[in-house]
Amino acid sequence: MLAGRLAGVLFLTAGLCALLLPAVPGVEDGHWGWVAALSAVCAAWALYCLVLARPDEHGAWFWHAPAALSIPLIAGLVASTGGSQSPARYMAFFLLFYTCYFYTPRIAGLYVVGCVAIALTPLIYDRSAVSGGYLGELIVICAAYATLGWTIIGGKRIMVDLREQARSLALRDPLTDLPNRRAMLEWLRRHTEREARVGLLLVDLDGFKDVNTVHGYPAGDAVLCHTARTLETCVRSGDMVARLGGDEFAVLTLRSDRLGLERLCGRLLEAVRTMELGEADGVVLTASIGWALHPDDALTVDELIGAADDCVRTVKRSGKDRALSAA
Repeated sequence: MLAGRLAGVLFLTAGLCALLLPAVPGVEDGHWGWVAALSAVCAAWALYCLVLARPDEHGAWFWHAPAALSIPLIAGLVASTGGSQSPARYMAFFLLFYTCYFYTPRIAGLYVVGCVAIALTPLIYDRSAVSGGYLGELIVICAAYATLGWTIIGGKRIMVDLREQARSLALRDPLTDLPNRRAMLEWLRRHTEREARVGLLLVDLDGFKDVNTVHGYPAGDAVLCHTARTLETCVRSGDMVARLGGDEFAVLTLRSDRLGLERLCGRLLEAVRTMELGEADGVVLTASIGWALHPDDALTVDELIGAADDCVRTVKRSGKDRALSAA
């Protein structure tokens, strides 16, 4: 939505600038229908971007249409308001901002060429363009287009990279480098919305407090990291292992059935029992697992988590070191 707002502001500014052209000293009288057409197009698109637009509802062509239409409109406006002397030719900078911000570098480069073409058109019909020193001005304008485009594209690339880094940090557990609770919820919502068969296994370590008490927190952190790697070896490539906090983990699977989940629980329980604990060797560490299957046991993400959590609590109260399903 921020990108849509920015598009609206840019096109609204361009429309207002077009309306103000007749008041600029030195602008020749011409076919002001071009001014009205460009202003109307810019204002309509700005209104859509600011009030109505939902970027994910349209294909890429929808956002290219106004940019492509701007090239002939600006060129016509330049021809109608003085050619090489028209201040309207600088409106191509609005097009440059729009395309370099919203499109990929390769496509934005094509529009930079389009902006250069707008600047070159007076050479076709304006005889004073060559004799009046317009060629020298073109060198400055083209250099400005290239520099501005490179700056916007580079700045956007930095912002995208920073945003992806921030998102990655927000979805990862800093200790184990596993996806965290937020990532687990996003994964569940994404896949349950497709009505896929999704299995959720909540894994709670038994005896982990003894590791921290006897061997200290650094040893406990090492055990958690080793547990994370151990659980990952038990699942398929398309499944997810997440750390929910403390000594609680989750395993999420796709295209699962009850028999497959029972076998997975067996592998997880055995892997925890037999894994090396390093400095905490000697502590008895096992796991309590509660699991549920969507849509058999629950229709929503909250119901699925609640069903698996109830099973974990039951296992904890009844002896630990085993798995229990919601069925």
